[in-house]
Amino acid sequence: MSFLGEIATQSLGALAGTLVGGAITVLAARWQTNKSITAQASLATAEHAASLRLDRVSQSRARSTDAARTLLERLADLYAWLPSLPDVSAETPYLSRHARDQCRHAMQSVRRGMITDLFAIDDHTARERYREVVRLAYDVGWREVGAGNRERQIRDVKHYLRYVQHSLEALIDGSPLPGHVEPPILDRPEAEPWQPPVVPWYWSDPADGS
Repeated sequence: MSFLGEIATQSLGALAGTLVGGAITVLAARWQTNKSITAQASLATAEHAASLRLDRVSQSRARSTDAARTLLERLADLYAWLPSLPDVSAETPYLSRHARDQCRHAMQSVRRGMITDLFAIDDHTARERYREVVRLAYDVGWREVGAGNRERQIRDVKHYLRYVQHSLEALIDGSPLPGHVEPPILDRPEAEPWQPPVVPWYWSDPADGS
């Protein structure tokens, strides 16, 4: 092989090596780019899904909080007229007819909340406690359960109602609900009114009336 032939062969070999190396570099860069694009797309999809979940949680909490506030207002109306609760089914009330009628309206409002606002609350325990206070109110007002002890009837419902209010307040604040306690048995023989084992500090405030 002539000298020029050797140079040509070496030049072609070098050129081929350069071309192959360049092709490999391009392919590697393209693979890395595609991998980066795929990773970025996966990350964007995951972030979008997380954002949607966060929005749903936020919206659910907002609905729950609004519903809890509405239920607190309904319970506050009933609380104001609880002394007339045993008179709800009476033709001649122990107190005034006006107070009896206001108590009836408040009971209807509380019951209406059970089939409207309550479904916006996700917390099963809070929902069950609210249903329980509705049952207690109707047991005293319309079914006359525990009618032999009027004062204790009123205090039983009042204290359990306050316990439910405390639960709804905790739900709004995002704090743990008060611990579970069985509701009062309205026709029990004991004379002492029912009270939960742990009560908020403001229950001892004379202005609270509990």
